[in-house]
Amino acid sequence: MNSTKTSILAVTFLVLSLPGCDDDDRDTSTETDPVVFTVSSDGSSAEVRGVIVDATLEEFNDLIARHPNLKTLNLVDVPGSDVGGDVNTDSALELGREVYNHNINTHLVDNGVVASGGTDLLASGKSVTVGTNPTIGVHSWGGGIEGNPDGSAWDIRYDEDHIDHQKYLRYYEDIGFSNQKARDFYFFTIRSAQPDDVHDMTAEEINTYLIR
Repeated sequence: MNSTKTSILAVTFLVLSLPGCDDDDRDTSTETDPVVFTVSSDGSSAEVRGVIVDATLEEFNDLIARHPNLKTLNLVDVPGSDVGGDVNTDSALELGREVYNHNINTHLVDNGVVASGGTDLLASGKSVTVGTNPTIGVHSWGGGIEGNPDGSAWDIRYDEDHIDHQKYLRYYEDIGFSNQKARDFYFFTIRSAQPDDVHDMTAEEINTYLIR
């Protein structure tokens, strides 16, 4: 079983060290390339655009090593992840753990877009804030479940003890959620939409589950 939040083709990964760029005024993602980190001139923040891939974890750790004063990831457009994994974890979740363990804050910029694995990255900040007109998408993951390679979280959304939920529940606790909040948020996400659909969180849902 290899459950993933999205399936998006990844091609290359770049890390840039440049002054901050203007935010795109859009409310839907246009990103299909792997994540690009654009570090601010003072090294205290980095913009994040693109799809999370397996290489992103290593590149983030390299980024932290080269910019030890980094405090904030400003998410611009992170529509999901395309990573390998197993029943225990995957590199997108490990990325979120590293963000949290390095005490990095996350901020979704004005008109910013995250979905699926990108939403999990936003949630990993030590502090999580959101600008105006955000698009934050959630849905069930796909890629197979125990005993059914064609199944998805939607099929087991009310079986809260199913083994395939456990890696996500552990993840949310590892990034600072209480046990109850981890369960509330996770089951909210997988019950909100099927894998080929997406639910854009309301302002009330964002404040309830993400802001801290």
